[in-house]
Amino acid sequence: MVGLVTGIGLVGWGGIASIGGLIAGTLALQQRMRNGRMEREESGAETRNDAGMPSGGPGGELSPYDAYKLGIERKTAEFSAARQSTVIKIVHHDPNEYVDHDTAVDVIDVLRKAGPDARIDVILHTPGGISSATQQILHALLNHKGPKTAFVPYRAKSAGTMIALACDEIVMGPSAVLGPIDPQYSWLPAHYLAELPSEKSADRISDEMLVLSKMAKQAMKEARRFACEYVNDAHKKDGTCSLTDDLIGGGRNHDYPILPDEAKEFGLKVRTNMPEAGYGICQPPPKDEPFLIVSMFNSEDGEKIDPAKAPKLPLDRNGFRLDRDGFR
Repeated sequence: MVGLVTGIGLVGWGGIASIGGLIAGTLALQQRMRNGRMEREESGAETRNDAGMPSGGPGGELSPYDAYKLGIERKTAEFSAARQSTVIKIVHHDPNEYVDHDTAVDVIDVLRKAGPDARIDVILHTPGGISSATQQILHALLNHKGPKTAFVPYRAKSAGTMIALACDEIVMGPSAVLGPIDPQYSWLPAHYLAELPSEKSADRISDEMLVLSKMAKQAMKEARRFACEYVNDAHKKDGTCSLTDDLIGGGRNHDYPILPDEAKEFGLKVRTNMPEAGYGICQPPPKDEPFLIVSMFNSEDGEKIDPAKAPKLPLDRNGFRLDRDGFR
């Protein structure tokens, strides 16, 4: 998507018409590229270079995104071969990505096809997700008899932490984080919603909030039960539910970062010798659609700036111009 970032002062009001044409042309070009890619995918046709790899351009080179996907596939294959394991990737980069029911189906199918005694490595990079989908994943992991290891190169928060706790051991990057597993209800912390009637009199709480409070209280009860049920015994220091009860109701902010040393203090079976391929598998995809950096206004002194004389802004790793603060 082409983004308009104002305030850079590269062009003034007189350039709006040309900007509009440039935007329209860029969008049309991107749409043609998407249509062509969709047609190739639907037809099954694929161009390959001299090495037999898929090519994305007229010269046989891979597109940035195809090269990225190929690189992730190679790192995953290397990881699997080195560990002699079946790899499950739960990796989310986009803010709209999280553990959902499609994730649960994927994990269940991988475990179902891997065989009952297969070594399973779960690579996690996620902000969390839906409770019911997470519970399906936990149930599938609990019933898998082979060894299970969670790898957290950078972060596995909320539902991601619970999935890690379902494995026999957790390998974290030295600066990686886990997090509390308290449920969030209607985008609010369930434990605070559940306490609402004790904080305010009933005549000062709307019917809707009273209903939400009751449902949040039920969500807390269910979370404590199934978290304790599905956490791996290797992480239970005293064989009780004290670990999960603390991670659910210990008074921490939901985004509280639990680094490896603190995770060990909780009694988790954690080590920090993260394989390099683990980091590589969790790298974000390239941003292959540049932002168009323009301004609808004149410069501060009222003079128009000649685009040819405008200062050159630095490039990011994909060759796109950055704004003055270094953000695309």
